[in-house]
Amino acid sequence: MILNNTTSPIKLSFKQKLHAHGWFILINAIVAMLISLRFFAYLPIFPKDALSLSFIVSGIWSQMTLLTAVIGLVTIPLLLLPRQLNRILIALIASIAISVLLIDTFVFAQYRFHMNAVVVELVFSGDVVDFPIITWLMAIFGAVILVALEYWLLVRIASKPVFTQIRLGRKFTYLTIFMALVCNGLHVWAAANAYQPISIVKPYLPLFQPATANSFMEKHGWLNKEAIEKQKAMALKGGSSLNYPLSPLQTKAVDKPVNIMFLVIDSWRLDTFNQDNSPNLWALAQQGESFENHVSTGNATRTGIFGMFYGIPGTYWHGFLANNKSPVFMDRLQQMDYQLGLFAAAKLTSPEFDKTVFANVKNLRIRSEGNSSPERDINLTKDWKTWYDKRDKSKPAFSFLFYDSPHAYDFPEGYEHQYQPMLKAVNYLELNNNTDVTPFMNRYKTSVHFTDSLAKQVIDKLKETDNLDNTVIIVTGDHAQELNDNKLNYWGHNSNFTPAQTQVPFIIVGPKVPKNIGGQWGKQYTSHEDIVPTLMEQYLGVTSPINDYSTGADLFAEPQQRPWMLISSYSGYGVVSKNSILEVGATGQSKYMDSTNHPKDGSPNYKYVQQALEQISRFRK
Repeated sequence: MILNNTTSPIKLSFKQKLHAHGWFILINAIVAMLISLRFFAYLPIFPKDALSLSFIVSGIWSQMTLLTAVIGLVTIPLLLLPRQLNRILIALIASIAISVLLIDTFVFAQYRFHMNAVVVELVFSGDVVDFPIITWLMAIFGAVILVALEYWLLVRIASKPVFTQIRLGRKFTYLTIFMALVCNGLHVWAAANAYQPISIVKPYLPLFQPATANSFMEKHGWLNKEAIEKQKAMALKGGSSLNYPLSPLQTKAVDKPVNIMFLVIDSWRLDTFNQDNSPNLWALAQQGESFENHVSTGNATRTGIFGMFYGIPGTYWHGFLANNKSPVFMDRLQQMDYQLGLFAAAKLTSPEFDKTVFANVKNLRIRSEGNSSPERDINLTKDWKTWYDKRDKSKPAFSFLFYDSPHAYDFPEGYEHQYQPMLKAVNYLELNNNTDVTPFMNRYKTSVHFTDSLAKQVIDKLKETDNLDNTVIIVTGDHAQELNDNKLNYWGHNSNFTPAQTQVPFIIVGPKVPKNIGGQWGKQYTSHEDIVPTLMEQYLGVTSPINDYSTGADLFAEPQQRPWMLISSYSGYGVVSKNSILEVGATGQSKYMDSTNHPKDGSPNYKYVQQALEQISRFRK
């Protein structure tokens, strides 16, 4: 029903309703196109070649129209409902779709990947992405406004019969088909020639899967086989068949096993490991060794912790998860009857460490209690101290303490040592390339200082029980945390392989730690993949060649020349050297960047790539 000029109600035929509905979807498609332009604001360098520009324009038009058309088709049956009800439902569904797209632009701005089931789970769990109340309130307010606007649009279209008479649908459809043909045609050619400028652009649109036709192109002699083979060689291999370890571990008896502790701080930046920001851990480090150029095996928790416990690249994550395969390091600890004190603030089920790292641990403690990261970190420390006092002192102990407060930029209300000026709360929706970093960094540094105060309680407990000298303590972060260090609007982690997201403090303290070994390694890379072989050879009596179970090195042995390191994300990896980063996606598409994630001229060192591929495939059948 709509109102005519005399305000008396008239009825629209179903055909007229369809015309009005078509206009509603068309307008939403244009809105979606405008929103999607935001994705391309984060290209390192906006392409200038005609092919890439044509691909972007045609891709935006065809993809956004396709997605809104799906919403349009789904909502057509609602036109049969009473007028008010169908307007409310259609406005609600359209608003949800536009809201998801808009939120996705914010996710993409920080992480350079789109929303998926994992991201949604982490957001709503509050364990890994913990938004403050102001962010939620802004999101809810925005959603309400959007529903109201969509409802107003429906009423406006229905109240103007001219909308049901203007027939642009066919022309718009023809133009969309043309754009889809251009987009897919360009991608068919780019895929057949491994044309990276288009391959790099493709991931910037959500749910975007343009066509490929390599068999057809090869049949007609239009396939660049050399370029395709080079790209395929760099792709991550699928499947879950493992050959790990390469041979059963060879071991010898250990007369007096030492205690081992991993004290890990989520999202710990190297520049906050100092006497001011982390005084207690800094003091502890003076009793052992620090390594100045240590990188995580990943730019996120999943791959960083994986490399720490397995001593191999995080690219193996999916295969080990599929097989519920525990690391030989944990197997050896259990074989030697170590008591396991595993205490994490965030859930050990997200990521699925209960099915990987701790797959063989019975009665696993999944998480700490508490309504915030600081509260969970406090309870983690209390629970560990209680466990440590009650443990069987006739057996060696392995402790894993995983703190979360710096990841959440959080600390208890009223915490005394605060850096000023400081943000009162982090609003992710307000972050942009012009955000003043100082108040943000001060909040982060305060959270590190708070976590350091909890670490002091752990260190003091070891001293009180006379176990400090009999405990190998490894202190590090699972990954680092970028605060727009490279001025590319990256905030957080899991979005690039620069030092801002991958370089972390690394301290090892305890018996048998060689003096000045950190200094001997100097600026040579060390990695989380070195932790396991060092502990296995030096403390756990493993005599097997390191290559049988790890891609790392014994840090106590002769320092190695390492011009590059392999660092992984959830679905890709980076071959990182001091001056360059070759970032490779799951299917082999690549970007060659400098150490600040800006495009770099020239070509990567493919000798390094070949060595990385050997590590990626070594433990697969």
